[in-house]
Amino acid sequence: MLETPRHHIKYPAGTDLVKNASSQFQAMAESIDNTLDVLPAQVADAVTTAAANTKKWRDEAASFAASSGNLQDNGLATLIRRAGSETRRALYGGSCLFIGDSYTEGLRASSSSQRWSTLLAQSMGWTEYNFASGGSGYSIPGSGGRTFLQQAQYAKSRGVNPDIVIVAGGRNDGSTSVENSAKSLFDACRANWPAAKIIAIPIMWDCRPVTSDALARASEIRSAANIEGATVVWDAWTWLYGHQDLIYDLGGGNLDMHPNNAGYAVIARFVRQVLLGGPSTVSFRRQPLPSRNNSQPTTASVQIVDGMVHIQGQFDSPSSVFSGWDFTTIPAPARPASDRYVLGYTVGGATPLLIKISAPDGVCTINNIYGSAGKGVGLPDVCWPVAQ
Repeated sequence: MLETPRHHIKYPAGTDLVKNASSQFQAMAESIDNTLDVLPAQVADAVTTAAANTKKWRDEAASFAASSGNLQDNGLATLIRRAGSETRRALYGGSCLFIGDSYTEGLRASSSSQRWSTLLAQSMGWTEYNFASGGSGYSIPGSGGRTFLQQAQYAKSRGVNPDIVIVAGGRNDGSTSVENSAKSLFDACRANWPAAKIIAIPIMWDCRPVTSDALARASEIRSAANIEGATVVWDAWTWLYGHQDLIYDLGGGNLDMHPNNAGYAVIARFVRQVLLGGPSTVSFRRQPLPSRNNSQPTTASVQIVDGMVHIQGQFDSPSSVFSGWDFTTIPAPARPASDRYVLGYTVGGATPLLIKISAPDGVCTINNIYGSAGKGVGLPDVCWPVAQ
């Protein structure tokens, strides 16, 4: 009898005698019968092995896919961060036209390389075209004899074809309404460079409080920019507020109205932050308010959150408080632009108090007590916009 090589099923050979056919077929049938007994176990083993291998291969594939995704993600992030990469250029453009006043021109910077427009262009990997001039505005020409609109027209005549157009300024326009001239400028930018992203930064300012005229101009610029589909970067007048160290020193403690190198770096940082999806508003972490005139601070603190100053908490006192008692000083970047009067209370007795917050020096003084005085001063969450 012959056998199959894999399962050893017997079958008659060609030379086997016919007379032995019965026994031969019996042997063949028994060999098949025996083989069928072990087939389920063999099949089960094969299925188990196949399932294990499949899971292993699937896990390896998933691991490889995750690794590949991480590598791809890291590679893309690296290209976005790298100033000269085509990926970054596709996302944020390769050239920028700057239109504006002396802040954008970079007056008082130690060199043009330290002005905010150049610092920003370097960090973004842009070719910079800066046509700003001191004293200019939406409605008035500056030292270069051109309004903002005329700066844009001059750039067009020079063949400038930017991916980004940034218009920064408006301080020099004073009390003159600029909404129509701003609309004309943004309309011209859209017509001249239809594929460019247009960005308006109304009213850059120094460390001093912004004027009501400037805020009115900022609102007009925003309205005109919104009509023309330009992006508006708000709160630029708060970026240097309260920071005398960021303003150019003329000598003898006299401060100019323009930033120094450090101030221009701060402006560049804020604009870049906005372009990359961050906030344009000033913030600083909660910090304790200092004691003053025998006050004993407990929970009193100040912080700036998204451009809003928040003051709250309590001060203890060794004796009952009285009108005219000054008990703390608010740090310069959080001081109001003009004197403010806020309601507080005595910690011992909950008597209402009227508290004066002085704009020039940030000193907090009890102005009035409405009832029997007690010990300590408490402040609810008192807040106001930075530089206002």
